[in-house]
Amino acid sequence: MTLNTPLHCHLIEQSDYLRMPWKNGLGETLEIQRHDDEQGLRFRISQASVNDHGIFSDFSGLHRTLVLLSGQGMTLSHRNANNESVEHALTAPLDMACFAGGDHTHASLTKGRIEDLNIMVRDSDTLATVHACFAPTALSLPSKNSLLTGFYANEESLLAFQIDRTGDTETRRLPAQSFMIFSANNNELESLQVMSGSGVWIDILPR
Repeated sequence: MTLNTPLHCHLIEQSDYLRMPWKNGLGETLEIQRHDDEQGLRFRISQASVNDHGIFSDFSGLHRTLVLLSGQGMTLSHRNANNESVEHALTAPLDMACFAGGDHTHASLTKGRIEDLNIMVRDSDTLATVHACFAPTALSLPSKNSLLTGFYANEESLLAFQIDRTGDTETRRLPAQSFMIFSANNNELESLQVMSGSGVWIDILPR
């Protein structure tokens, strides 16, 4: 739904996410946002449940940021094209790992099912800035050249917006696992804060 406000933001709830099968056929993804152009996929934001240990799908040409949302955690083991290895241990909500989509990546669950948020961008011309946010905290304003700027609410969260034109502060309560998109062309937003809850701030930019 689009909020009736000069803030020009758009809230997408989890029930509106598109269900897509995994590339490797071992599960499904809730697709939150994606953009394709003549070169193919430029960026994608999605949420998924991982129920067992396993190999990640090959997304060569894309850079990935994976954020742990819930569960007891997991360890990601990567091996790149030069046969170099690295591990990421995600143990607490909003821990994250950044890696190349073409790496041979294996996930080992610590103790049972987890949920994660996956941000993928085309490595050749696109960059994703991703931050874990715990209230109370200030958020960056959308960049003028952003392709997409948004906040994923990992739990019910309260955002406060200060309007430059009036000096007023407006608040919006986001349901858990919803995603709010902010317009890069909004000149009236002076500041933005997470007053309660937690989530992930995502800014996708041309490289």
